[in-house]
Formats: sequence, structure tokens, C-alpha cells
Amino acid sequence: MDTLMLARWQSGLTLVSHFLFVPLTLGLVFMVALMETFYVMRGDETYRRMARFWGQLYIINYAMGFLTGLVQEFQFGLSWSAFSSYVGNVFGAPLAIETLLAFFLDATFFGFWLASWDIVPKKVHLAFIWIVALGVYLSAVFILIANGFMQQPVGYEIHNGQLVLTNISALVTNPNFLIALEHVTAGSLLTGAFFVSGVSAFNLLRRTTERTVFRNSLRLSMIIAFLSSLAVILVGGAQIQNVGKVQPMKEAAMFGKVEDAAALQAQFVKLYGPGNYIPLMPVIVNTFHLMVILAALLLIASLIGLLLLWKDAIVRQRWFLRLLLPLIAFPYLANISGWLTREMGRQPWVVQGLLKTSDALSPSLNASMVFTSLLAFTLVYATLAVIDVYLLCKYGRLGLPGSPDTKEQESSNEETENVFALQ
Repeated sequence: MDTLMLARWQSGLTLVSHFLFVPLTLGLVFMVALMETFYVMRGDETYRRMARFWGQLYIINYAMGFLTGLVQEFQFGLSWSAFSSYVGNVFGAPLAIETLLAFFLDATFFGFWLASWDIVPKKVHLAFIWIVALGVYLSAVFILIANGFMQQPVGYEIHNGQLVLTNISALVTNPNFLIALEHVTAGSLLTGAFFVSGVSAFNLLRRTTERTVFRNSLRLSMIIAFLSSLAVILVGGAQIQNVGKVQPMKEAAMFGKVEDAAALQAQFVKLYGPGNYIPLMPVIVNTFHLMVILAALLLIASLIGLLLLWKDAIVRQRWFLRLLLPLIAFPYLANISGWLTREMGRQPWVVQGLLKTSDALSPSLNASMVFTSLLAFTLVYATLAVIDVYLLCKYGRLGLPGSPDTKEQESSNEETENVFALQ
């Protein structure tokens, strides 16, 4: 492979790997904040235990997302310095605010939230987790502002071969950004809801002693799953309409319109000069349709779950509880398929109509350098993925801190370790 192709594979690996953690972070923090809100409003200890349990799974996912984000930024600076030089004047503000304001806001107050149970008043503690949620969603806002500009450049001028931001209002009201924010938010809530429902179903199937905690978690997650799956489909339709207006080649690729793509290719050659302006149509057709099919299946599953809430039938239908276990993976697949469609459908542009991906590479880069770093990044991400899955499975099965399930599991682990020690 040549340098460009290796760099694109590397960028795809880091982006997809990092994005695996983003939807659950966004979805789960909202649900944890909602659970604690119910606790403060109703005084029901069950919701407090719910917030603490799901909060410990949230911190695992959050930590892994932070680590993958660091690696992503490193490869970004390594491989795409020409891109950074070209759009840095536009990207600098939103990305700097995301790091200095949003990230430190959610990281700091999550530390306060973890350390201050039973120390500060209930309402103060509740405020901590809502500030964490605000910071997490602000991070998504500023990142999507930057990505929206790549999809639909607005509010800029070109000076001395560099983009210069001239209209901040146009940047933050970019239709591409606003629709993407709605779609990502809905998809993230869907991911969080099916994660909570799947883990709750697992614990109910194993007849946990914390039945009320996981029953309430399952009921809440089914309501959010239905609302968010409906929102994903409705907002997705609006997003497709916007794509057709500003990125007609992407729309042609999504629906496999070969003749339309050929006609647009001829137009783009006249407009931008020689080159291939048709993205990898077979890949984009499949990722787009996979996203749509998965969204429809999740809507059906959440509707069934919503109906089973009547007279608490959901906890008695073990076939449905078993179905929820593999459904944990469906929102992840849908999110990744949608993100691949969004990013690959823009090719060969890294900034639509302004900068081609081939022109965004670092000038001193060569194939051996990228290949070496690609192997290193693959190893790092594979290790982090294994650690993340292990920790989520471990603490998802272990149950709530101090519960009989937890004590029984810890006792079993100690006995197993003693047996191996004797051997």
C-alpha cells in the first residue's frame, strides 16, 4: 500500500476505536444523572444504588475513551500536519474550548461526584453529576462543530493559502452540525439504554438479590430506548435531506445511484479538475443500509419492551431478557456504520470542496513510518478494548458494592485464587 492508503487506514482505526466509547459515555451519563434525580426527588434508596452501580461502569468507559482520544490526537498530528496548517485557524477555537472547558469540567466534577457521596447535601451531589453531563455534551458539541465544518464549510475566507474564520455565528449554526448533534445525541441515548437493559437483563436472569435495582433500571432503559430509537429514525431522515443538498455525491453513494454518481463525477471534474470524486460506493451502500436496518430492529425491540412494561411483564419474559443480551452490540454497530458512512462518503475530500485527503498528509511522511505507527496503534487499541470489555463484564456481573451478590462473587474469587495458590 502507498502512504496515503496506510494513513487513511490508520486514521480510520483511531477514529472508529475512539468513537466506540463516545456513544456510551454520552448515553450513560444522562441515565446516571436521571437516576440520581429520581433519588433526590423521591427519596427512594433504590435509585441511589442504581446511580452508584451504573456510575462505576460509566467511569470505566470514560477512562478508556480518554485514553483512545489521546492516541487519536497523536496520530492526527503525526499524519495530517498539512490539514492542521490549512484549517487550524478555524478548528483552533472549538477544539481548544472542548479541551480547556468541556473536558476539564466533566473530569473535575466527576471526581467530586465519586468522592462526595454522603459528604455533601443530596442536591449539591446531584448538581455534580448534571455538570458532568453538561461537560460531556459540550465536548460533543464542539467536536461536531469542527466535523460539521469539514462536511459543510461555512463562515470562512481563504488568506495566503489558509482558511480563516470570519463568521462564528455561521459556524455554530451550521445545519450540518445541528442535525448531526441531534442524530449523535439520539444514537448515544439509544446505546446507553440498550447497554443498561442488557446488563440489567443479565443480572435478572441470574436471579440477583438486587432485583428491584435491575428491574427499575430495565424499565427506565426501555422507555429511553423507545424514545431515542424513534428520534434516531426521524432525525436521520432530516440528515439525509441535508446530505442531498450539500453532498450530492455522498447521497448517490449511500443509495447506490451509479448513474447519478457518474453525472456528478463529470461535473466535479469541470469544477475541481481531474480526479476521481466517487467514494467507495459498495462500502458506503452497505454501511448505510446496515445502519438503517439496525435502527429499525432496535425500534421494534424497544417497542416490544415498552409494551411488556404493562403489569411488569418484562421481568417474567425470560425469552425477552435473553434477547436483550446480544442487542447490546446493535447500537454500537449502527453508530459505527453511520460514522463510516458520514466520513467515507465525503472522500476524496477531507474538507468538502476545499481540501482533498491526498493534500492533507504530512509532507515528510513515508509508507514505512505509517505502517510502523499503524501496527503500534493497533496493538494499543486491541489492548484497551480487551481491558474495557473485561472490566465492564467483571463489574457488570459483580453487582452493586456491598450487595450479597458482590460478596458472594468476591468470596468465590478468593477461593479460586487460594486453590491456584495451593496448586
